[in-house]
Amino acid sequence: MFNWRNTYLFSIAVRFFLALTNSYIHPDEHFQNFEVLTSSILNYTTSIPWEFTSENPARSMGPLYLIYGPILYLIRITGSTFTPLQIWYIMRLQFLVLTWIFTDFLVYRMLPTRPERIKGIFFISTSYVTLTYQQHCFSNSIETILVLLAVYLVDEMRFFTNEHRRTLVSSYFVLGSVVALGIFNRITFPAFLILPSVFVFNHLRYSNHKLKAISMGCLGFLIPSISFIVLDSIYFGHENTGMSILQDPFGDFSKYIITPWNSLKYNSSTQNLAKHGIHPYYTHLLVNFPQMVGPTGLMFLFYKGNKYLRATPFLSLVSGLIFLSTVPHQELRFLIPLVPLACCCFDLEKFQPVIVEKNGTSKKTSSMLVSALMFLWYVFNIILSILMGVLHQGGVIPVLDHFHTSPSLLTNDGTSAQIWWRTYSPPNWILGNKDNTLSIVISTSEAPIPVDLDGKRSQLLIDTMGSDFDYVQGLAKDLQVLGVSKIYLITPVASYLTTVSEPEKYRNVWNYTLHLDLDHLDFGNLKSLTPGIGVYEIL
Repeated sequence: MFNWRNTYLFSIAVRFFLALTNSYIHPDEHFQNFEVLTSSILNYTTSIPWEFTSENPARSMGPLYLIYGPILYLIRITGSTFTPLQIWYIMRLQFLVLTWIFTDFLVYRMLPTRPERIKGIFFISTSYVTLTYQQHCFSNSIETILVLLAVYLVDEMRFFTNEHRRTLVSSYFVLGSVVALGIFNRITFPAFLILPSVFVFNHLRYSNHKLKAISMGCLGFLIPSISFIVLDSIYFGHENTGMSILQDPFGDFSKYIITPWNSLKYNSSTQNLAKHGIHPYYTHLLVNFPQMVGPTGLMFLFYKGNKYLRATPFLSLVSGLIFLSTVPHQELRFLIPLVPLACCCFDLEKFQPVIVEKNGTSKKTSSMLVSALMFLWYVFNIILSILMGVLHQGGVIPVLDHFHTSPSLLTNDGTSAQIWWRTYSPPNWILGNKDNTLSIVISTSEAPIPVDLDGKRSQLLIDTMGSDFDYVQGLAKDLQVLGVSKIYLITPVASYLTTVSEPEKYRNVWNYTLHLDLDHLDFGNLKSLTPGIGVYEIL
């Protein structure tokens, strides 16, 4: 029978399915965690991004070790033989469980009535953002859970009663810890709490335990903050930094590395943001947010009479949307925390007509508008779940795993090379290279880097991004001149069909069908719509 409960149970099965698919939404889901941690914990050969290698590191290791560290260290200590792909699946399942438990619990506790709770959890669990983005290993996914927890704590303070005063004092410690973890995870975290923080100050104003509450909040903030600062200072500092801190913690404050401060300074520069893309200030409001909530966004247009306008989740939603829009670099995933907040504020009742019965009682009934809206919600989220949860760059990880599990592709008494073209940057950690025989190079037609052979390294991985194909061909010829035994071109099947004019010079080694490249579509050429990614040996 089709009802909300059965739909919710079905969505759980869909969550598990999509958690074990291979879609690849954004490079940060690999390069801001696994590329860093698998290098230091599992000794994989990886490509560590600039946030962790610059003189002023902009990403903290604290949240990474807290979220990913336990599983990776357990694998290391037990000597488990999990492949990188299996490790990735385990982490994705961890995100699934954390999201499921925290989201449902917090929404259930925060919303006042049973129908409200059912509605909120239903929309959250059937949203493609929950089913896809939230289960990928983004710092934004962690931020979503922390934002919900913080909003729940603020909401508790907002509607306190006299008998709750003492118990709420301990909530300040938890709130302080959540804010600290949120800031060290992503510097954008406070944006979601600027407007709701009014209720915290209001609670303090009427509290009989002001000093104790403030002290507990500061203590909760300082304990994780100091821990993360010390950890980052040791990790990013010189070899003797740890001993120096232990011997004289207050001697030289310049040895301490505060990654959120470095991130704030970096992102305050428009010149720096231009390297990652500058967007109009309205992008979040008019492009990204509508893409996330789909047809239900129409409910926010009819704001008059909306009973949620003063609700804590709605104020947090508005706060995040406003203050994140002041930064000119605006990516859709930055708004992931807004989705569960929005789902708590969908007001269906205002679209339901009131029927007055003969005995004078009145009740609201479902309307055609609500039915149409629900139908569009299902269609929207089914399509986007398939697109972003299965097809989007879905072959990159399987290709890397194929190279990992097929050593014959990589060695032939000489050097082998992988040339990646028109794909997202391949996450090198999936190759699971531990013997330091892998050399990783980014070389494009816009920023060409000469490729040379290192006698100690028999494998080359070259990411050419979206370079001209002539440049890719020239690079392959240079490798042949250098004596590379096997050269593979890894590219979407669509790009191969629409670009390669001499297919006799390529031998198809392996294909993966569930891959879609959305960056090079040409609707005037149907071949560009061909799904799949191929591994082609250059003859």
